[in-house]
Amino acid sequence: MSAQEIIDQLPKLKPEELQLVKEQLEALETKRAGTQEPNGSAPADSSHGRNKESLAEFLSRVSGTAQGLPQDLAENHDHYLYGTLKRGKR
Repeated sequence: MSAQEIIDQLPKLKPEELQLVKEQLEALETKRAGTQEPNGSAPADSSHGRNKESLAEFLSRVSGTAQGLPQDLAENHDHYLYGTLKRGKR
């Protein structure tokens, strides 16, 4: 999943889910800032054995939890986002 695809899904999340995303991003930013080498690169092994849920795991867990969306949203997302014509059944 690309960064833009993730960003496009954020408006569909509930407030508590958005808060979890924010916390995960802040934790990732803190982790990256604390694991930088003097030259700015990350060390070879930056896992440090933490059991905290990764951003990918979190997004995987909450994906598909939005409610009240049209049945054809995946196929016709351009219609719902930009007002283009809906795609016909193939």
